[in-house]
Amino acid sequence: MENGKKREWIKNAVIVFLIVMLILTLFSNTIMNYSLPEVAAQYCYSGQITNKVRGNGVVETDDPYKVEFKESRVIESVAVREGDYVEKDAVLYYLEAGDSEELATAIRELEALEDAYETQIITEGISREVTNAVNSGNIGSLESNQAKIEAAKNRVKSAQALVDNLNKEKNLFSENKAKDDASSALSIWEKQNLADNEALDAALGEYNTASEAKNSAQTEYDTAKSEYDEKYAQYLSVSGNDVSANEIDIQGAKQKLDDAEKKLKKAKDNYKSKESAYKTAKSNEAYSAEQVDYYNKAINSASQNISDKTYSIETRLADAQAELDKANKAYEELMDKLGKEYGLESKKKEIEEKRKEVEKLKNTSGGDTITAPVAGTILSMKYVAGETIEKGSEVAEIQKAGKGFRLTMNVTNDQAKYITIGDEAEVTNSWWYTDVHAKVSQIRPDKTNPSNGKIVVFELEGEDLTNGQNLTLTVGSRTANYENIVPSS
Repeated sequence: MENGKKREWIKNAVIVFLIVMLILTLFSNTIMNYSLPEVAAQYCYSGQITNKVRGNGVVETDDPYKVEFKESRVIESVAVREGDYVEKDAVLYYLEAGDSEELATAIRELEALEDAYETQIITEGISREVTNAVNSGNIGSLESNQAKIEAAKNRVKSAQALVDNLNKEKNLFSENKAKDDASSALSIWEKQNLADNEALDAALGEYNTASEAKNSAQTEYDTAKSEYDEKYAQYLSVSGNDVSANEIDIQGAKQKLDDAEKKLKKAKDNYKSKESAYKTAKSNEAYSAEQVDYYNKAINSASQNISDKTYSIETRLADAQAELDKANKAYEELMDKLGKEYGLESKKKEIEEKRKEVEKLKNTSGGDTITAPVAGTILSMKYVAGETIEKGSEVAEIQKAGKGFRLTMNVTNDQAKYITIGDEAEVTNSWWYTDVHAKVSQIRPDKTNPSNGKIVVFELEGEDLTNGQNLTLTVGSRTANYENIVPSS
């Protein structure tokens, strides 16, 4: 109420001031004409001139405080109006009694989760052991449960491998399979041995032929060598004119010896080749003969042992299959138990989270009023009586007292030269207000007059500032020396 009376007094004072100024303005020229001489003179003088920029603008809100409400409630009545000044914690809205829609919904969801938890226990036939483990939090860690699963899998894997190996062994001996395999192998090796015998006979014949050829070439070589030695001895004992004839005889003997030597070398090489082939054929025949003997013995052994082996394998296979069945059953029971435990644990966590949400909503409920979190002027009220607030929506805007105001002023480019960001401005009509401060925060081009104009933005602070006020500001102070100064009067 005091602020309202103060504004009313200021309003009346402004009206009186304007009337007085209007009267003085209308009669100023007439009075000055009577008081001034018809001719006046003034000497020019040197000195300083200080330039200042003066202008006015409208106070605007800047970044108002937005009041939000986190619940869905019905408005019973609105306690304030736009333009009202409110203190911190003043009531803005009165709400209808009852829980918020979020709290009611959370309670219904909690009840539904609890019902689903109990229903799952009954319908899935979950044992008391599992439910007790879940309720007591003793279901085991993820790492320990993974170890249990891995151990159960390994048990199944080992049992299955033993069953598979025994089945393979059984198949090997069932229906005389081992004997049949040995008989098939025997037939193959008998044919191979027959072929190896034929190959050995052929290799032996070629080997003997090569041996005879080698011996014959050796004899021929020895004869040629003897003849050459004899001719050469004669040549050495002869002198005189018979030398030429003896030389011809020696050359013929030498050529015969060289031919015999080449033939002997070829015969020896062929002999070595046939000898190697004969040894290989003999080795192959001996190996195939050994295989024939081996498989004959294998057939006899298989016939004797097949019944004993089959009985032993079937006994071991039955035991292995029983172990495999146990391992599979244990694995399935473990997976079923863990699945139910984790399923119940998941639902239990959902219930606990929902309970926390319900308690939080109960504890954070704003009661039956919405209050102002800061002191200031109400800029807007977003709801009226009877409306339902949307959860988390804005319900009001408050301009903080003395803060968050700005003013824009249009100046020319020449005037803008005298102004810099951070300059303090003087409020010309500051006697209307108390403690009003203005500071230049921006200087930007005027988009409506980009070639000749600028816009200066001021940040304002003051207790009595309100949105829509008109202020006259003086800013800038640039002093320069001049040789000739003429008074503007």
